[in-house]
Amino acid sequence: MTKEKWILVILGIMNFILIVMHYTDYVLLFLKPTGYVIPLVLNIVIISVIVFKSKLSKVWTIAILFIGIPILLFHGFIVLWMDNNYTEIVNLDSQQSLVIEYRHATLGETTYFYDFYKTEFGFVGKQLENQSISIMVRDYSSDIDPEGVLGLGKEEWITATTVRFFTLQGMKDVNLSSSQPPVEMEEKK
Repeated sequence: MTKEKWILVILGIMNFILIVMHYTDYVLLFLKPTGYVIPLVLNIVIISVIVFKSKLSKVWTIAILFIGIPILLFHGFIVLWMDNNYTEIVNLDSQQSLVIEYRHATLGETTYFYDFYKTEFGFVGKQLENQSISIMVRDYSSDIDPEGVLGLGKEEWITATTVRFFTLQGMKDVNLSSSQPPVEMEEKK
């Protein structure tokens, strides 16, 4: 096989792995903040270079760029618009870690959304099903931030696979083990 075919095979394998990971709720944590911008750029650049160097018409390169760049810009805009933030908490005793993806939306009151990912191998994460939470806050003071609403910095590892957060709406336990059912928030009294 030629060098170009090997590059296309590797690109196809990378795309296949990303698609399988997406549909099984696994993510590469270093790609999560940018969405799929990096793989999209790699695909556009590699395919454009191969088509440009091949005997195919240069019109194909221009067509790929005119189709690929608007898709890339649209996807990049959506990623920026979502404005997700990420933080990681680590249990030093059991080498477990939890990545938290959070964002907020304000329309009269502020709603904070939190998604949790169990990390594997340090760079692969699996989204924890039925563990996502949203917290609505009607307080308009400027000292409330998403980390404070969730209680980051005050979290407690109650077992090797369970983290307890002391949120503004009560306690929330997040289970990293998929065999345990999620624990609902207990209201403050």
